[in-house]
Amino acid sequence: MTLFSSFLIVHVSTGLCAGLVGVLPVVTQKGGRAHRFWGRLFAGLMAVLLVCAWAMTALRFNTYFLALSATATLSLFSGVRVLGRKRPDLKAEDRARPLDWAATLGVIGIGLWVLVLLASGRSDGPSTVSAALAASALTMGVWDLWRFAAPTSWPFSTNLWTYEHLAKMLGAYSAVLSAFSGNFLTALPAPWSQLWPTVLFQCLIVAWIVTLLVRKRRRPLCAG
Repeated sequence: MTLFSSFLIVHVSTGLCAGLVGVLPVVTQKGGRAHRFWGRLFAGLMAVLLVCAWAMTALRFNTYFLALSATATLSLFSGVRVLGRKRPDLKAEDRARPLDWAATLGVIGIGLWVLVLLASGRSDGPSTVSAALAASALTMGVWDLWRFAAPTSWPFSTNLWTYEHLAKMLGAYSAVLSAFSGNFLTALPAPWSQLWPTVLFQCLIVAWIVTLLVRKRRRPLCAG
């Protein structure tokens, strides 16, 4: 068995587990013990999955794998780290650390590299999906840099971390589904076999955040 095959076995196994476990933090009470337990397990599985993904990308370079690994890594990393940066307006220790800056800038650099490879025709894998993933990584990275540089400016609110955590962790989960669908649901036409989870979860994220905002605005009225 080759080194690549070993990483692939672990990658696929943890990916399947993450795909199953990732549903549980969504359906359990937010902030509760079960939510935290399943969320940590999902993050741990994703971490192992991504370590294997980066190792396989290094062993057999592929533009699509590079873009997917970068996007999923920033989604997971930033989605977890934001839990420790809930109130940057009150606590200096809740503001971004050098590790946050380094990880975000690194992923932005990879996103730009992917776009250069695509533009020069030196890419492997589905170019449309790779471009979409690179754009997603760049958008998320620029957003995070803005939050790091101006942690209390627009659109800061005391609940902003909730929306960021939700969006980024669901983004990480959609990356798992994209990889699974692209490899196993081959009956779907390309590039939609890889893109449909991203489109679906982007719509769900927007709908969920809008619902939370509406509930927040109605709550004082109900209390009165």
